[in-house]
Amino acid sequence: MLFIHQFPDWTRFRFDSARVLDALGRARFCEGRLSGILTFAGTKEFETELVTEDIVANFAIDGISLDADSVRTDVALRSQGSTAHIQNYIGAIENYTTPLTQERLFNWHGSLAGSKTTSWRSDTSGIDGKDGSPNFSGPGPERLGAEMENFLRWFEASPMDGTIKAAIAHFWFLTLRPFDKANGRIARAITALQLSRAQKSARMHYALNRQILKNREEYLRTLNRAQCGNGDLTEWILWFLAQIAEAVQTSESAIEFQTKRFRFLARHSGVQTTEREQVLLNAALTGELPRDFSAKDVAAIFGTSHDTALREIQSLMGKGLITASKKGGRSRTYSVVE
Repeated sequence: MLFIHQFPDWTRFRFDSARVLDALGRARFCEGRLSGILTFAGTKEFETELVTEDIVANFAIDGISLDADSVRTDVALRSQGSTAHIQNYIGAIENYTTPLTQERLFNWHGSLAGSKTTSWRSDTSGIDGKDGSPNFSGPGPERLGAEMENFLRWFEASPMDGTIKAAIAHFWFLTLRPFDKANGRIARAITALQLSRAQKSARMHYALNRQILKNREEYLRTLNRAQCGNGDLTEWILWFLAQIAEAVQTSESAIEFQTKRFRFLARHSGVQTTEREQVLLNAALTGELPRDFSAKDVAAIFGTSHDTALREIQSLMGKGLITASKKGGRSRTYSVVE
């Protein structure tokens, strides 16, 4: 069996344009809708969580566990953070206009692999399949200098659609496997950089690595089939675009409450509320309270009596912000006005 890199002119990748462009259009539509929601929703904390999940998943795909709380702390600090592998990954996203060079890749390897190098691997590199993963071997080390020059030149100069380019760059780098380790982590950092270029934005709207981690075995199989193919990357690109669409959907679901809160506040922007009433509304709009909550639920939020909670609810009812169910007594429930 020949691997793709053993064919002449192996980097003349091809794909079914009609199918890929159709999938790209669907992914773009989902991205555009999510981008619009995030523009108005005010989601700094949400983006911090996405970057955190993306970094943790990037290592988890390779079987390495990171402490999510520690990562989240460093992500929130951004440029003031102290952990190299976090700062370099964030840098790949935030400095997306900076050219991808050999030196930059060596720096990424130093942080993502935990060992500094100034050269490509000098031995064979591949996946042996012992853990159920597909078998694959990258090109011999004697080819890597020229192969990586070709890759980096293409990455900076190709006018290809940015999202399709991200899929191909991911595949291409993982086929070359230029380092002794951490090739997957670096490939996914390259992907994050290229997706930022495609969006012309350093804002993260979805956690693609988290989605890949959910489908890790399928990820490896799809890559392997393309690596054992003859240059047709249709299946891989379609799979990659499908993961983007799924990751976008996950983000939309996660911010459903935030979107609801934004629309509610915009609709009732002229209504004056007290600080405690704002706490109650936020709890109802973000899911801290059930959709149909009771005075007992509100009392638990405030740590007060049933009667005190009921007075807060009745005040908001008087302002037209909360409505009550028809059922009376202590079993009555309440909800925000849709």
